[in-house]
Amino acid sequence: MTVYLLWHLRPVDGDPDADPEMVHIETEDELCGVFSSRALAERAESQLLGQPGFRDWPDAFVLVGHRVDEVQWTEGFVAA
Repeated sequence: MTVYLLWHLRPVDGDPDADPEMVHIETEDELCGVFSSRALAERAESQLLGQPGFRDWPDAFVLVGHRVDEVQWTEGFVAA
C-alpha cells in the first residue's frame, strides 16, 4: 500500500523564488497531511492554496508517495 505525504517546504529566508527542493536551502517544513491516494492529496493541496501563508508560496508544495511497512532509507548517512 502506498500513502501520499503532502508537504509545504517554505524557504526560511522568505524568498518565494527559492527552490525548496534544493538541499542547501533551509526550509520551514509543514506536513499538511497523509493521504490514501494521490487524488486526495492533490485535492487537499488545492484547498490549501487559498489559505494564508500557503498562497504566498504556491509552488512550495511537495507530494511524495511512500510504501507502508517498508524501510524507505536503506543506506546510512554521514553527518557534516
